[in-house]
Amino acid sequence: MCTVIALVSCSQPSSVQRLAGTDASALKDRIPPAKPNKYHYIVDASHWQNPYLMVHANGVEVRTGGSARYGRIVPITEIVGFLEKLPDHAWPYGLIVGVSESGVRAPGDDPGITRNREELLRLLREAGVTVELWPSA
Repeated sequence: MCTVIALVSCSQPSSVQRLAGTDASALKDRIPPAKPNKYHYIVDASHWQNPYLMVHANGVEVRTGGSARYGRIVPITEIVGFLEKLPDHAWPYGLIVGVSESGVRAPGDDPGITRNREELLRLLREAGVTVELWPSA
């Protein structure tokens, strides 16, 4: 009886890991790798055409297209899924996002922003997304 319970317990995490890996690779399978020759000249975030992610204490603001001044705040745990739902034309530079921290902060926001930035970078790395870091905006 104990052996059966142990086998069931052991088999559950590996299937969860497989599912997570499958989900994380969906974006990488659909969008071609980053193409630096298409964005290396950009010096102003307003000209960035791929998704641009602004890290806040309460989540990540996703801006699409260079002219977007504001975007939707997405919980950190949902960011990869949100990016996967963007259309192919949202990725003209390939699988790369611009990332910066919010420069407008309330007292006490720093720990949340730091925590969200670290988690965001980890999630993007696992999903195979290249990150272009930008100064705080």
